[in-house]
Amino acid sequence: MCGRYTVLTEMEIIEVRGLLRELSIRLARDEFELYDITPGEVRPTNYAPIISQNDDGVYFESAKWGFKPYKGTGVIFNARSETIGVKPMFAKSAREKRCVVPASEYFEWKDIGKKKKQKHHIKDKEGNILYMAGLYRDTPNGREFVIITKNPCGEVADIHDRMPAVLKVGQIPDWLNGELSSEELSELDVLMDVIPADDGPYPEGNGGQTSLFSRKNSE
Repeated sequence: MCGRYTVLTEMEIIEVRGLLRELSIRLARDEFELYDITPGEVRPTNYAPIISQNDDGVYFESAKWGFKPYKGTGVIFNARSETIGVKPMFAKSAREKRCVVPASEYFEWKDIGKKKKQKHHIKDKEGNILYMAGLYRDTPNGREFVIITKNPCGEVADIHDRMPAVLKVGQIPDWLNGELSSEELSELDVLMDVIPADDGPYPEGNGGQTSLFSRKNSE
């Protein structure tokens, strides 16, 4: 799954803008003209940058990570690519409110036995920004987003049974405008580096993190 990732640096914000220009995507709103993002890890319920498709164009904006469920507490922060078209919570967003969530890297935890888990950094093998496919919705309290997950590939499969659906740069417009299907998301294959973190392992339940892409926080 994907439950924690690293927010973009100022240089990466500039890189995202340049990439959108290369793709001939005109920004109708850019909330990061003055860089004011606090560096560090993004967790569910935090606000983070997304690229969203709107009626008047594409926005590069801040939104809250996680959909509040219809019943119960907490938030749903992942959506399974295989079911976003039929789940009531996501179906309308999958048709009309798609977004892209840029990140430097994300983190995953592997069970290493004896009730301990090892944290891993997961990033693009070539050092590129990760463009994770997402969905958003508007609520009385503001805009919310979720990150879409799929079956893992490559080294990630040794860590967890889910991973974010990472778009190639050329697929960003097709995802935003609805031409890339959820079935095609499930087939995306991006090579990742999986690197054990220096600040682990953690005793189980003491690392402060449920797996970002676990079934518990996915629908």
